[in-house]
Amino acid sequence: MNALLALTLVALTAAPADTGSPRVNRLAVVVGANRAAPGRTPLRYAHRDARNLASVLVEAGQFAREDVLVLEDPEPSRVLAALDSRLERLGKEGREGLLLFYYSGHSDEGALYPNGQPLALKELRARLEDGRAAVRVGILDACQGGSWTRAKGLTPAAPFAVEVPLALSNEGSVLLASSTGQEASHETDALQGSFFTHHLVAGLRGAADEGDDGQVTVGEAFAYAQRLTIRDTSLHGEAVQHPSFDLRLRGRQDLPLTRLASASSTLEVRQELGPLQVIQLHTGLVVLEVPEGRRALRMALPVGPYLVRRRTSQGTFARELQVEAGKTVTVHEENLELVGAPGLAAKRYARPLAATLTTLPAGTHAVSLEVSVGYNEQWVGTQPGLLSSPPYLGVGYRVGLTERLELTVFGLPGVKLSHPQEVFVGIPSPKFSYRLGEVGRFEWVPSLRLAPGAQPWTWPQGLGLEAELQTRWWLSGSSSVHVGASAHSYFRAPWYVSHYVYDDPQQVNSSLGAGYSVTLGEVVTLGIGLEVSTAIFLGPVRLADGSFQHIDPRELLTFRIGSGAGSPLPLLSIHLNDVWSLTADVSVFWGKGSSGTGFSAGVLATF
Repeated sequence: MNALLALTLVALTAAPADTGSPRVNRLAVVVGANRAAPGRTPLRYAHRDARNLASVLVEAGQFAREDVLVLEDPEPSRVLAALDSRLERLGKEGREGLLLFYYSGHSDEGALYPNGQPLALKELRARLEDGRAAVRVGILDACQGGSWTRAKGLTPAAPFAVEVPLALSNEGSVLLASSTGQEASHETDALQGSFFTHHLVAGLRGAADEGDDGQVTVGEAFAYAQRLTIRDTSLHGEAVQHPSFDLRLRGRQDLPLTRLASASSTLEVRQELGPLQVIQLHTGLVVLEVPEGRRALRMALPVGPYLVRRRTSQGTFARELQVEAGKTVTVHEENLELVGAPGLAAKRYARPLAATLTTLPAGTHAVSLEVSVGYNEQWVGTQPGLLSSPPYLGVGYRVGLTERLELTVFGLPGVKLSHPQEVFVGIPSPKFSYRLGEVGRFEWVPSLRLAPGAQPWTWPQGLGLEAELQTRWWLSGSSSVHVGASAHSYFRAPWYVSHYVYDDPQQVNSSLGAGYSVTLGEVVTLGIGLEVSTAIFLGPVRLADGSFQHIDPRELLTFRIGSGAGSPLPLLSIHLNDVWSLTADVSVFWGKGSSGTGFSAGVLATF
């Protein structure tokens, strides 16, 4: 994945240290662009990111509300005009000033895309290098490429360096990049915003105040956002964002960006151990996290109800509080109350059950022992004939060769539970399945099976070849939709002797199915689906009397509903623990001239 997602603070002149004096003008242009850029899907939370950043600037960054302009999907010309007007204002007033620009939306290596239209980065660079503002701040929350969650970029391309307008070697510049030039940056439903901007805003609200001095510097805010961005992208996706930092300020080590004493409504946290989380109750979102360790922090928060929470191995401790205008609310960690035992929030198993996965993880084995019986009704003329097969005891085996490649072996010994019992030992036939995509999102699993065909205790009389494609779309962490298609053909050996009344040419059996599976309470998994199959003859069939007949595949359509039809999971699985499961299958099929049912029950061990 290729990315351009960067936060830059650019002070291209040797500006004096910012003391927070009223003589310093602070002006901002904040842009959120949800509209789709060419070749990409719309974003959902870029507007929210922009509003959240604007709020912290006003509430704790000493920006006047009227000096923070928020634009949602504006025309590119309007963005440039807004920057030009603020530069003109700072130039006329002739005193120290700070101009901040923020953008959240799509981009590529050459342009931003507000309102889905290109804004050349060279045009933005010209504004960020304009000396009429002593300090220029640019925040670009955008990237190129990416495929998981909603990557904020365009189509994949070769990796590129983060150069314009960010490659500035002048002293007096700070560069913070929320991902490298070969990574994507993302927004997520869990935070209702982008990972980096969410944590950056939380840090600026006070969670990043390492010195307990009531102000947050650029370096502190970056260190806080970097740690939590890496953590969250590691947990929620296959691609990890690695923010980077470059500071070149003449005469100082860092630059304060927010001062919490200027906030009108604050929360003061006295923490002994931590870490603590602060949750906004009317949204249910974790607005900020206090790193572990002993500390006293003041945080600028909007007015409203909140919950301060600490999770430990002994349980969850929390306290509700109300942040009010013009007041500071104080909460001590020692005053948090136990509100939930650890078992209430813990999952039964530390990781998803292997029995519910599409392919087994590397080194995991699955052995099944199953008893099955079937009934088949065939019509000869006007009279039905009922055929039944005695109970059959069979063994199945699967193993995960890698995290994505699985081997299934068919043809293991089986026993017909009739009198007398008869043991069947086939020629082991392997099936290799390879999983593409990720568990919990969307999976493609192509597979290939080689099946030597033989009667018991005879030489192989042919080779069956089966190709299959299974897809699995996860609706949640416990439910998914399955769609699969397969084709099977049998190639005869030269010594093959037909046992049928006619000698058929090459035949291809095909099927198409769809199903649904859900795991309830990590104890029971249900799977059901529908499958349609038929046989296609690649030529006329020669009958016993020597004549030939063309067979329409529609005449051989068979429908099957129940377990194993569409969904590869059993109709019912009861998970006794993370190793043992009890299974039960029921299926019904029907077609022209025949119908039947199948039943099975067994035990599955995964280890």
